Amino acid sequence: MTRALWASLVVLGIAFGCSGDDGADGVAGPDGGKAGADGSAGLAGSGGGWPGGSGGSSGGTGGTTSGGTGGTVSGGTGGAVSGGGGTPTGGSGGVDAGCPLGTGGSGGPCEFPQGVPDPDFICSAASYQDTDPSVDAAVNAAMAKLTGCGVMSDCDLSSYAGATAGDKCQSFFAAVTQELRAQGYCAGQHAVGSTDEIAVSKTGCVGKWYGYHVCFYGGPKVVWNPGARRGWWVIKPSYCK
Repeated sequence: MTRALWASLVVLGIAFGCSGDDGADGVAGPDGGKAGADGSAGLAGSGGGWPGGSGGSSGGTGGTTSGGTGGTVSGGTGGAVSGGGGTPTGGSGGVDAGCPLGTGGSGGPCEFPQGVPDPDFICSAASYQDTDPSVDAAVNAAMAKLTGCGVMSDCDLSSYAGATAGDKCQSFFAAVTQELRAQGYCAGQHAVGSTDEIAVSKTGCVGKWYGYHVCFYGGPKVVWNPGARRGWWVIKPSYCK
């Protein structure tokens, strides 16, 4: 082998040796690849969205349960109780405010005007218990005077004129209203000889007419107050002369 050839081989060996050393350093390349795998693991962080998503769902459900149900129980029920309790008082007050009593006509004694159609009863009580205790007492006193019976007693009306219990009740209605008019009240029937109750007012024809079902047709017997109460009505003032 010549010196020149040997020198060439040495040069080539050095060149290959240098390349080999670089190749060995290149082993770090897989580490770079592994780092890339770790990067993929970072993408798996999207998996973190799964618990987060579920957490959000749980949070939503929790809000619905406590917010919705809790609000309904306290707000809904509580409001209904308070509102319902206010109805009787509010109703009666509203009727008076929305239907002021008329003016004119006789202050009493007077009879209930005949021929008033239902649409011209322009106001009415919210319940049978919406009444005037002084008028209740006056009606009881008139019936006690006419029959000789004690108030709230079992009082028979068979002695009143009429072929049937209904006829006898009508005779009793006429007697009671006449007695009340004699005391200065306005009193009568919505339809004389027909309706099953009397109407009495202490504020005249244009005021409140209190109704009383004062005769039990199955007897006939007296029906005393408070059982006879039937609330009150107001009619159009134009019927009052």
